[in-house]
Amino acid sequence: MKKRNAFLIAIVLTLSAYALVTLTVGDGMLRSAYATPGGALRGAVAIRDDVTPFQKWGTKVFTWAYLRRNYDAAWYFTQSHENDQKESFLASLDLALQRYPHVDVFLLAHDNRYLNWVATLPAERREHLRFVYNTGCHNQPQGPRWIRLGADAYVGHPGYSLSPFFYYYFLRRWTRGHTIQEATLESNRLMERAFKMWDRLSFGKVNAAHFMRESIASYHGDDQLRIGGLPQ
Repeated sequence: MKKRNAFLIAIVLTLSAYALVTLTVGDGMLRSAYATPGGALRGAVAIRDDVTPFQKWGTKVFTWAYLRRNYDAAWYFTQSHENDQKESFLASLDLALQRYPHVDVFLLAHDNRYLNWVATLPAERREHLRFVYNTGCHNQPQGPRWIRLGADAYVGHPGYSLSPFFYYYFLRRWTRGHTIQEATLESNRLMERAFKMWDRLSFGKVNAAHFMRESIASYHGDDQLRIGGLPQ
């Protein structure tokens, strides 16, 4: 059963990666990534773990378009092995926390413990952490600890999640100025719709309900937080 589930997940992730990148490039989104006001007050740091070259490329192309348009400065790291880029990631995050009153962190990786890295930074600097999003499987329970480290809000997934579906919808809504609550609920809804589509196309071999239970994102902290802190 585990092998079968892993195989189905691999199929869905592969197809989804190609579909999402095709959508992103094909509809001009890279040229029109929405920019919210107030970017000079915020920075962003993102890290991608060691996956296939296509996944690394697709994640960066999609993410970077939004970070560079919506933050005064952004740093993006791609790992080649587990602890790769640790020093560079921490140095850049430390610089961002010193330079900006609001810093958002995007952990685009499988089950991870980057919070242990961040915990080594001075507490007074961690107070400038604003929002942390984590794609990692089983990393939703990290939320309370990220809040204690200084973050105002955290979003994560509970199980063996298919988080790329959620992230594709979430990043666009977050950078358009939706609140954490709005962006999370809407992205969960759209993710479920995508799972149901794959369920139909696979004649039930892809279990939409199961994938949703494993993947549904939840938030900790300030659910009314938004990227610009401005009313819509």
